Amino acid sequence: MDPIVMFLKFILRGFLKAQLEEDEMAFVGDNIRKHRIALWVNVAASVFVYLGLRDTPSESIATVIASLLAPVMVLGGAWFAISFAGVPKRLLDVAMVTTLWMFIAFIVSLTAMFISVGFVTSPFLWPVLGLVYLGVIVGCVQYDTADGLKAGLNEAQLKHATLAIEDYEGKRQWKRGKKPD
Repeated sequence: MDPIVMFLKFILRGFLKAQLEEDEMAFVGDNIRKHRIALWVNVAASVFVYLGLRDTPSESIATVIASLLAPVMVLGGAWFAISFAGVPKRLLDVAMVTTLWMFIAFIVSLTAMFISVGFVTSPFLWPVLGLVYLGVIVGCVQYDTADGLKAGLNEAQLKHATLAIEDYEGKRQWKRGKKPD
């Protein structure tokens, strides 16, 4: 079995054990496949980052780290700012592709930065860096999955609110002796 799928199923076990509807469980499965692709791309990119940096002087690695700060921060911020709740259910496939590419760009730039930092820091710091890195991956995957289960929520809330207002206004007219439309 694919080790990344096993990892994803482990960190999403709460979702997989929850009593989700059939379409929600299908989304979780689709999201596992999406993150599987992104994490395998990240593994391949990590090999190239390591090979590209292993003989690089520390001063140049500092430039790499500084250069990666912007994409990590912008993509990380965008990743958490965008919500599936605002995406109509009919556009969920488009949102999945968009978030796949955003996650790939984010995780690859973050990984490149962590590898770079590893080259210029003491090995005693590596366990801490690893813990932070793992926390980011777990948090991103869990957040994205939970958020994805809200797809179409804004649309449903708007429809509900509109019907509630229409119902409320109809009842107000009825109380004034006017028959609602």
